[in-house]
Amino acid sequence: MSRKWERMVSKNAKKINKDRSKKGIAPISTDPDRPEVFKGRSIILAAFFVLVSLFLLATLTKTDGDKMYWYTTCSYLIVGLFIYFVRRPYLKVSKTSLSKRGLARELILTPENIKEIVYSKGQVIIDLNGKSPRWVYTQMLNRFDVAAMALRLKKFAEQNQVAFVDKTV
Repeated sequence: MSRKWERMVSKNAKKINKDRSKKGIAPISTDPDRPEVFKGRSIILAAFFVLVSLFLLATLTKTDGDKMYWYTTCSYLIVGLFIYFVRRPYLKVSKTSLSKRGLARELILTPENIKEIVYSKGQVIIDLNGKSPRWVYTQMLNRFDVAAMALRLKKFAEQNQVAFVDKTV
């Protein structure tokens, strides 16, 4: 194909993918090796910051609070909302690796570091080799789509010769 034609196809694919994402439909793929991202919500940490904000509002005395008290209270509320709506936890499954958001960076796992993947009702657990902590994704605490995640992880496990245990059967 000529470069002009490739640019036109790429431009149209971006437009269609944008429209499909607004409708909640899976995007068409121009890249078959594109990683699949499963997003959740950080409910516990966000609720903690909102509760601290509410506690500060409830303990405000009848006297005039200084401006710094109000800034602190509003800051806790804003951080809680930011964590809930913007800084969402995720699991990115690509062809040869798994990755998730850490505290300050993206943590990446290769198949050599994975002992097994366990899928039980409402949760997916990725056990790691060595003393590394396991990665747990739950439907109840983090609002992940665990069933779709398990299907993709099963495909990942088959491609990379990783043990996959399904405890729902």
